[in-house]
Amino acid sequence: MPDIIQLLPDSVANQIAAGEVVQRPASVIKELVENAIDANATEIVISIVDAGRTIIQVTDNGKGMSDTDARMAFERHATSKIRTADDIFSIRSMGFRGEALASIAAVSHTELKTRMAEHEIGTKISIKASQVESQTPISCPIGSTFTVKNLFYNIPARRKFLKTNQTEFKYILSEIFQIALAHPHIGFTIFKDEELYAKYPISNSKQRIVNIFGKRLEKGLLAIEGETSIVKISGFIGTPDLAKKNNYDQFLFVNNRFFRQKSYQHAIMRAYEQLIPAREYPPFFVFFDIDPSQIDVNIHPTKTEIKFVEEYNICQLLEASIKHALGKSNIVPSLDFMDTEDYSDMFAISKNATIKVPGIEVRADYNPFASDKMSHSTSEKQTTQGWEQLFEGFESKPAVTQQTFRSAINNNEEPESEPTNCIQIQKKYILTTGKTGLMLIDIKRAHSRILYEKFIAQLTQGQRPIQRTLLPIHIELSYTESEILQELLPHLHTIGFDIECFGKNSFVINGTPPDIEFSKVEDIIHSFINDYNERSESLQSDIQKAIARSMAKSSALYRNPIMQPDEMQTFIAQLFQCNMHAISADGLTAVVLLEYDEIFKKFNT
Repeated sequence: MPDIIQLLPDSVANQIAAGEVVQRPASVIKELVENAIDANATEIVISIVDAGRTIIQVTDNGKGMSDTDARMAFERHATSKIRTADDIFSIRSMGFRGEALASIAAVSHTELKTRMAEHEIGTKISIKASQVESQTPISCPIGSTFTVKNLFYNIPARRKFLKTNQTEFKYILSEIFQIALAHPHIGFTIFKDEELYAKYPISNSKQRIVNIFGKRLEKGLLAIEGETSIVKISGFIGTPDLAKKNNYDQFLFVNNRFFRQKSYQHAIMRAYEQLIPAREYPPFFVFFDIDPSQIDVNIHPTKTEIKFVEEYNICQLLEASIKHALGKSNIVPSLDFMDTEDYSDMFAISKNATIKVPGIEVRADYNPFASDKMSHSTSEKQTTQGWEQLFEGFESKPAVTQQTFRSAINNNEEPESEPTNCIQIQKKYILTTGKTGLMLIDIKRAHSRILYEKFIAQLTQGQRPIQRTLLPIHIELSYTESEILQELLPHLHTIGFDIECFGKNSFVINGTPPDIEFSKVEDIIHSFINDYNERSESLQSDIQKAIARSMAKSSALYRNPIMQPDEMQTFIAQLFQCNMHAISADGLTAVVLLEYDEIFKKFNT
């Protein structure tokens, strides 16, 4: 039997490595920009065409490379950063493994132009699928220019799985901004399809944050600092009023390298407890400066997952530092004694009711020491005899179980023909009678279902009329939100929104659908963006349902003023005209049923 195990050719091995290092165009840009930073560049220019599918170009003014280094840089495991295994645990540069350029060159047409300051002539090298096609002298500026064309041209399967240009560009921006935030001392210029997209000059950390995320953060950023023998923590956090329903503005860096760590994110959120609503997220930009020997950045190809030796202690310092910054700004949890709307009608007294003034009846001739003790003891015995039997079995038989209440979605339960028996509970629920039991309706969820089916019906009818705003409504978004909204604009116009771009990340709303309250427009736009970003691929296939769901969720009633009986009857009638009346617009239970049979059993067992 012949031998079957053999070494793979370098070109094949590089393609396999590219699967780990080069996952999409954003990965290429990350690796090339990090190389520019390691080359001590102070200005980096990034050009993207067709979301990186056609051209990616990164130009820097760093120290450049010699002829020999330029060719050697594309060999696997060729690096200037480390010499021994011990160097891996003291590395401070962005790249060090020597895999990126070899992986990029294996799946594209790659060209490098580079020159060192001490050389009058630079070098140009062209590589296709890991094979060097040419290397020639060339006149070029000091620094390096990497041009990557036709990414994944030789791996059709990988190219096929790239997402839309808008989505891929969003990933590209995310990588660029993660690096730009960590290096405010470097200027960044971005070109998109040969047009200037953004320019971020050399600045300080706070100004770089404002340049990227907009002026809405400028006045709400609080500086944090904390230092021990283990770590130094610095950066900025947002005031609670800047919290949003997404976490696009949350960044962690260690030694100027972006990373993700749930334990640190949880520590930050604990510091904001009772300061922000549930499921909202404050912006933060936190930098850790730590001895490289105390972390391991080599556990993941993208280097975004990092292990810390003193993770618990750092979490404690981080939480304390943020609480201190919030405290210095007089931002502390408040006790809202005025929020009594849930209980306002719990002890209501009629206006015409006669109120009896509390009083105490006193018997002047009463002598406690002269009373007949035996008469009292006899009375006690008479009242306590057999009391155990009255409550026998109550502890072993719970009054209400999970099976007692059932979702009305599991059956065809309907209200009575004229549901006159309606009670509103804590302004959140309606209790009414059905054919087979009592129904408890969640007002907000039920209203979202009513609105959802109404919006769906309207959307299928085509272009809708627009109600014009008296004054334009200005909204400012993050870069990620801005890209998503740009993609959604044609669909939003179809349903009656008139929204125009008003600068890099700013938009003006001139009109909305007729049934949208102007005060809720910004919340609805953010809801669109959040839903689309979380489930973009599935939403693209049925954008109308996605938009209708977001509009319904944002417009639904919450803690509605007290509803009159006729209003509740109309509300219930509208709900049960819906195709799926028992669930909300986003699939949550809206109606639960307590069957009459279950009630009978509870009182007859």
